[in-house]
Amino acid sequence: MKSLISKLKKKGQALNIIGATVIGFMILIFMIFAVLYGISALKPSSFFMTDSAEANTTADLTRNLTAGVSTFGSYIPTVLTVLAVVLVLAGIAILILYVRRMNGGGEGIGGL
Repeated sequence: MKSLISKLKKKGQALNIIGATVIGFMILIFMIFAVLYGISALKPSSFFMTDSAEANTTADLTRNLTAGVSTFGSYIPTVLTVLAVVLVLAGIAILILYVRRMNGGGEGIGGL
């Protein structure tokens, strides 16, 4: 009975680690966007401009940041598609393993 409980705890720990990792990445991405938004909100204003060279530098920073955010944003659908495919494949692998265990180990069955 103890071995069954320890196996269940290990499975739960793996799912907790995966969940925490996904949440951590989501928080990291949110923080990156929050910082980029904060920086992009610093558009040229009288607070930052003391002469025309600094005004041009601030304007250039705003343009570069906007271009960088749009370039990064264009990669998001591709990354999410890859993640979806990985999750689907992981789900299929987990289902195969679960079915094999329910069938008594499946010694005569090929595959995973």
